[in-house]
Amino acid sequence: MGARANWHTPDSLDTSANKIHKQIHAIITSANFGHLQEVALLSRQARDGSIASGITCAINSASFAHGMNNLVFKIAFSDHVYWIARVHHAPVDPSRVRENAMDMLSEIATMKTLNSRTTIPVPQVFAFDVSPTNGFGFPYVLMEYLEGQVLDSIIARHVPAEHLPHVASQLADVLFQLENLAFDQLGRIWCGENCDEPPRIISREREDEPSVRQRNQTSLEWFYKFRQQRNRRALEGHADDPEWRTACWVLKTALSYIIIEDRLHVIDWSQAATAPLERLAVSPELITFPALPSSENQIIIDFRDAVRDCLQELVNKAKRTSPTADHKTKLYMILGSKQAEITHRCTYSRPYRALCDGRLVSTLIYGDGVSWKQLVAAYGGVEFY
Repeated sequence: MGARANWHTPDSLDTSANKIHKQIHAIITSANFGHLQEVALLSRQARDGSIASGITCAINSASFAHGMNNLVFKIAFSDHVYWIARVHHAPVDPSRVRENAMDMLSEIATMKTLNSRTTIPVPQVFAFDVSPTNGFGFPYVLMEYLEGQVLDSIIARHVPAEHLPHVASQLADVLFQLENLAFDQLGRIWCGENCDEPPRIISREREDEPSVRQRNQTSLEWFYKFRQQRNRRALEGHADDPEWRTACWVLKTALSYIIIEDRLHVIDWSQAATAPLERLAVSPELITFPALPSSENQIIIDFRDAVRDCLQELVNKAKRTSPTADHKTKLYMILGSKQAEITHRCTYSRPYRALCDGRLVSTLIYGDGVSWKQLVAAYGGVEFY
C-alpha cells in the first residue's frame, strides 16, 4: 500500500450501520498506539543499527485505509522513512485464537518466501505479533511501505492504453515466477512460529497445530474438495430445487475439463497457499464477464493476449538458456482458453452464484447440443452426494 492508497478519517465511519466501521472505530479508540510506535522503533533500530539515536516515529490513528479483514496505518519515522502497520480488525473469537494466529503466520511466511525466492514486489515484514492480547491490543504486522496506486477497477480498464504493454509484461513476469515456484504438496506455507524457518507446507484444514506429515494431494483432489464444499453451501435452502441440483452437478462434473494431466502432481502456488497450476490462469484481471458489452470485454481480451504473449516469450527464453527445461503444459497455453473459463466459473463461483455459473459452464461444455432444460430433466432429481 503506497502514497495513493484510499486513506480515510474517523469522520468517514458509520458505526451505527456498518459492522466493519464499528470494528475499526474500536481499534482507533482503544488500541495502544504508543506501544506500536515503540515496537516499530525498536525493530528499526535492531535492523539498522546505524540510524541516528534521535530518530522517532509516529502513527496517526486518524488516517487509515481498510479492507474486509485488515486496517492499515502509516508509520512515519522522523528521517522520512515509512512503514505500514496492518492490523486485523475483526474480533478474534476466544475459541479461534490459535486458528487466527496460524492464518496470520502463514500469510507472513508466504510473503517472506516470495521475498527470498522471487523478485516479485512483495512488502518485507519487519515485526509482528499475532496475539489479540499483545501490548497493542490487536494482532498486527509491521511491513514495508510500497509506493503505488490502488486501482478503481481491473487493470485493462484503468491503466492508460499506452502503458498496458508494459504492465502486461510485468504481470507476465509475476505469473512466470509463480508458475516456477513449485512445491510437492498442497496446503499453506509455514515457516515456524517465528517465521524464521525454511518454508514447508502444512494442511489447509483448521487444526490446533501444523502437521509435519502431509499426504501428497493431486490437483484433481484439490479441485474436487473445493467444489464439493461450495456445492454443499449452494444447496443450503435449495436442496429440493432441480435447477440448483443440476447446476451443482454441472459444476462438479466440469472438473474433468479443468485438470491438466501432466500437471496432476506438480503443485504451484497462488495467493497465500499452494494451489494447482490451473488456478493461476483464472485471475479476474484476465477473465471476461458475460454481462459486459463486447467492447468492454475486448479490452480485457487484448490485455490477456498481451500477457500470454509475454509469458510465452519468457518460456521460450528459458528454453534457450536451459535446454533441459521440462516440456510440461505451461501457463500461457491455457490463458484465455475454454478450460480457463470453466476453471474460473468452478473456482470463483460463490454459493449464491451456483445456478448462474452452472448455466454458464453447461453452455461452455455442451454448446447448443444439450439444452439446460434437458440437463435439468436428466439430473435435477439425482441425489447429489
